[in-house]
Amino acid sequence: MITLKKRYEDKNLKEDEIILDIETTGLDSSIDSLVLLGTIEKNNNKAYIYQYFAQDDSEELRLLDIYKKKISEKKVITYNGETFDIPFLNNRLIKYKDFPLIPQSLDLLKLIRPYNKFFDFESLKLNDIEKLVGFYRNDPSRYKTFSKLTNDLKKRTNPYPIMKHNENDLIATEKILDIRRTFDDKLSIESTLSPINLITCNINNDVARFTLRSKNLLDESYFTGQNYELIIKDDLIIINLQVLYGILNENMRGYVSINNFKLDNKSTINIDEHFLIIRENFKYNYKNILSLAKKIIENHL
Repeated sequence: MITLKKRYEDKNLKEDEIILDIETTGLDSSIDSLVLLGTIEKNNNKAYIYQYFAQDDSEELRLLDIYKKKISEKKVITYNGETFDIPFLNNRLIKYKDFPLIPQSLDLLKLIRPYNKFFDFESLKLNDIEKLVGFYRNDPSRYKTFSKLTNDLKKRTNPYPIMKHNENDLIATEKILDIRRTFDDKLSIESTLSPINLITCNINNDVARFTLRSKNLLDESYFTGQNYELIIKDDLIIINLQVLYGILNENMRGYVSINNFKLDNKSTINIDEHFLIIRENFKYNYKNILSLAKKIIENHL
């Protein structure tokens, strides 16, 4: 077995958390094997990258034992780990007549995916999401695409590119651990009553429903306007807005509302000033929604 320990300057990791990423010979845990177990761990305010590379299948059980010990008292942080890494590890444990584990975990892909309705991501792959926090990996040039590693994973005669790819996945996962704060900052706006944060948006036929959260508790209230209703309870704010569907330009369809408050459209699309763009194709225009929500709230409270 090849083992590596490297000092890492973390920014977001807590001592009760562990970053986890694995490399395997394939995607089918019934026939494929665990090749590499990688972690970032923090103890006594110092973080380290640990990697354990099995040079053949006879060392897989040892990797699994290391995995069990490492996560016993840690919250496991992964990217797509609740779909792949943890189930794969559990199936391999079962193969060796051992008990599967259900660790406390946070899958950052599941955390990020809901923001896809507001922001244009190149993709939800880790090597695209990591660019949002300014991380650009330095995988060996011929291994920029993970599929290029397939032969190396099966042969295991060239561990360096596999370990470098795994290291970059670990670092990227740690760097995006706090990415929700970045998104939430963009989805927030100041109002005269309280800062408010946009949580969810949904459209059902001709009604758009926005849910926001106020930093401060507000009095329970209900108001109606020309094309909306406003519902407030504690720190939750719900706005139901009448919307219209149509063609925005030759390449885009979407939803608009009547622009009763004469707000500026924050969009690259030119549209009649009497309308406010709510959704462009499949992306909600959060800037317009926040401006409208602020105006509605301040109009009544």
